[in-house]
Amino acid sequence: MNIQILLLIIGMLTGLTSLAAEVSDGEGLAFELEVDGRISSVSLHGRPLPVGNGGGFYLCGPNRETTPVSLVGKVVAKGGKVHVNGESSLKARVRAEFVPGDGYIEVQGELEDLTGKDRGLWLGFNLPVDTVGWKWGRTLSTHPVVSNDEPGYPDFNNLVPIPSVWNESGGIALAIPPTHPCVFEVRADGDGLRIQMAYGLSRATTKFPSKARFCFRIYSIDGEWGYRDALAKYYDWYSEFYTIEPWIMKALDHHHDWIGMNYVNSEFKTEHLINPDKKQFMAYTKTSARIQNLDGLRDIETRNDFQEAIGRAITIQHYEKNGGNSSSLIREGREALLNSACYDPDGNFAVFKMGNGEIDFPHNCDPELFADKGVPNYGSMYLEKAEDICDDLGFVSIHWDRLGGWGTALNYRKEHFAYLDHPLTFDQEGRVCAHVKFTNYELFDAYREQSKRIGLFHEAAGMKVYGWNKKPNKPAGQERGGRFFTAALVAGGWQEGSFKPIGLGGFDFERVVVGRKSYRISSGNIVAHKDAPTIDAVKNALAKTTAYGFACPVQIQYFYKPGHPGYLEEYSWINKPEHRDLWNRYEPANLAIRLAGWEPVTHAWSSSDAVQLQRFGNGDEIYLTVWGPEPPETVDVEIDAAALGLMNMPVFSEMVSDVELKVTKTSIGWKLAVPMEKNMTRVIRIGSVNR
Repeated sequence: MNIQILLLIIGMLTGLTSLAAEVSDGEGLAFELEVDGRISSVSLHGRPLPVGNGGGFYLCGPNRETTPVSLVGKVVAKGGKVHVNGESSLKARVRAEFVPGDGYIEVQGELEDLTGKDRGLWLGFNLPVDTVGWKWGRTLSTHPVVSNDEPGYPDFNNLVPIPSVWNESGGIALAIPPTHPCVFEVRADGDGLRIQMAYGLSRATTKFPSKARFCFRIYSIDGEWGYRDALAKYYDWYSEFYTIEPWIMKALDHHHDWIGMNYVNSEFKTEHLINPDKKQFMAYTKTSARIQNLDGLRDIETRNDFQEAIGRAITIQHYEKNGGNSSSLIREGREALLNSACYDPDGNFAVFKMGNGEIDFPHNCDPELFADKGVPNYGSMYLEKAEDICDDLGFVSIHWDRLGGWGTALNYRKEHFAYLDHPLTFDQEGRVCAHVKFTNYELFDAYREQSKRIGLFHEAAGMKVYGWNKKPNKPAGQERGGRFFTAALVAGGWQEGSFKPIGLGGFDFERVVVGRKSYRISSGNIVAHKDAPTIDAVKNALAKTTAYGFACPVQIQYFYKPGHPGYLEEYSWINKPEHRDLWNRYEPANLAIRLAGWEPVTHAWSSSDAVQLQRFGNGDEIYLTVWGPEPPETVDVEIDAAALGLMNMPVFSEMVSDVELKVTKTSIGWKLAVPMEKNMTRVIRIGSVNR
């Protein structure tokens, strides 16, 4: 069905209704807007839904306990769009357009302050459907039912900006696109399904003074797959953020095989690599602003103290190591740090970590920072460094470490506000500030444009969930946060921890944030932590990472052969036939499913709650991973042939252990009896021909 906005006769023509317009996604979801901007009713597939309360836009103050104030305004249908303009008693204005799309309604708009002061406001939109009794998408694996006592998204409701609810008749989702990063919260309860965004408003944001641009989509989803269907549509709409070229997927392999780029010159040592003759490299760096090798840090308190410490630093990360005042790099590095460092609410330098002769400063990574003044800043330096190493030294990628940790900071430095491309936010005290994770976003958005030109791709560590328990200044409404928007810009994510015990659903967030791209869950502590490299530990790591289509890298010493510098006999897989055999069995299957691309909608079911499925690929070649930490001896997997486009009898094979699959025809497709074992993932290939 074509997308449409059905314009209705305005009430003044008939005197019987206050209805201004009906808005539809063309796929079964429709709602009615009254002339003042309120939503009066919602229907799904022609069936009216139980009405909640407070439909439409609303505002509330920075304190989350503040009573929401509905936005009352005027609705006008014109040019195939529905325009909503309204003001609030909180002295703010909202202008928005409901724009038809292919299977969704996109809402684009602007929040404007009318006081002329710096202030924080929550802007919310509520689709007034009583969702009690509906399922809601907490993770890929858990779908609780909304109740009056347990609403949807009560805790940690700021990780993924795609609230979704569904029942057997269908479902509804909202979504903030990756192009409009912001601090947000989501919720589903008896009043409706809603999303609200925490915006800071200031005249100092010269690109949008005292304003904040916003965007979100409203759409219907499948009643069987719910949250997974909501994700699948999101990845389709924003495919440039959630797919990467096959050669990059191959490059994100199973090895920690990189070279530090912070102080790289025209020559660097490569003997620690698995292959010392390698000609292309992954560079390693951090988004940190760190000074090192300093004495007398205990007494640093005032801004002058920090400036003095920076002024005598002889090592500045990314610029110079053990330099002196005569070094042009040291001088430039000091100035860049002073320009880029974040401030606390009192105007003093913010500190991420201090001790052992060094200070780590959270900093603004925006490459446009002070661009009109022609002074050094960290963001432009990062981009220039990428150009240099790509052109001269054979690097094809950059690994950014600790992006998550440094990105938790808030920046109250008002002179930075003028250069932002995305709106400010506010903290839990209501103070306006910039979130460092969004200046990270602006850096990596610039990298995306750069990578199209020079071919250098980027991987970032720290895409997982982070808390603010150690941070004095926390973003509005946040208990924890993730790097959802930043993850959309990088080629892949990376984190440590594949040896840690994990149950079903343990990597759901990591899978969601990178979409169809690659993620690497590291087992580097085999060597670094001197853990005994038992076959059971390696099985566990490979099984659960492969289940999600993740690479499982280990530190390079594990792959060293005798005679290689740094070779450790007791830690080398070359001396452990069982290890070699296991990796040789897993690696081809793991690469195949990563190249095929993860698909949120599985269209297959497991007969056991102790086993989960993930699907990879479309068309003539599809893969299913079957895994559980404590699986039954055999699990039945039923496949929906029509949903997967399988017209004729395909060939089924298991790629890791070559176990025999018993295949029987069912009313909707096929059922596979899959033999299971602890700490082994079955990778089932469904293809038109055998391989």
